[in-house]
Amino acid sequence: MVTSLLKQVSFFKDLSNGDIRKIFSIAGIKIYAPGQMVFAKEDLGNNFFIVKTGRIKIFTTVGGGKKKTFAYLKKGDFFGEMSLLGGRVRSASAQAMEESELFVISRKNFKRLICENPDFSLKLLHTLADRLHKANKEVESMLFHNILGRLAEAILELSKDKHTKPVKMAIDQNELAQYLGTTRVPVCRAINTLKRGGIIDYRRGELVILNQARLQSMAGN
Repeated sequence: MVTSLLKQVSFFKDLSNGDIRKIFSIAGIKIYAPGQMVFAKEDLGNNFFIVKTGRIKIFTTVGGGKKKTFAYLKKGDFFGEMSLLGGRVRSASAQAMEESELFVISRKNFKRLICENPDFSLKLLHTLADRLHKANKEVESMLFHNILGRLAEAILELSKDKHTKPVKMAIDQNELAQYLGTTRVPVCRAINTLKRGGIIDYRRGELVILNQARLQSMAGN
């Protein structure tokens, strides 16, 4: 029963039943309330996390209190591996955006998984490679795209798991600004430009994609 449930989580679906049972036997479960911090940047890193349910924001705070959001993680995503693989402290902060249930694996057990379970290690490496590719694309976007192109790219990335017609997502302008690593004012201006062009609609924190093809063109896809 437990194995079949975990097979529905993307992180586990390519693992053998034996590997899943091994992970379940060493993983604890912890529930976080909306807004609760999972950990803060510079905290000592002692656990690896896999999202069972909910939504987790990974972000950092730089000079003057400015925030940069790196990702919003959902069911099946993992985080917290960097301080276990490399340094001892967290390189970013993690916060629950809604009630979230996480699998929690200790540093000691995480290292055992890597050493003893090649499928787990390969899954980990593939995901880290994908994240590095995404980070490289983001740097490229910051260097070569204007705010409209960056916003278009962000909207497409953040809405890729939405399946409504038209695509809708709930997100406020501050969240978008933090995801782009900028302030609310230029994001507000860019949103209004996209609205006037009939590319998106945005009202009361809900963004609706009206013309996905134009959005993809602006993002350079």
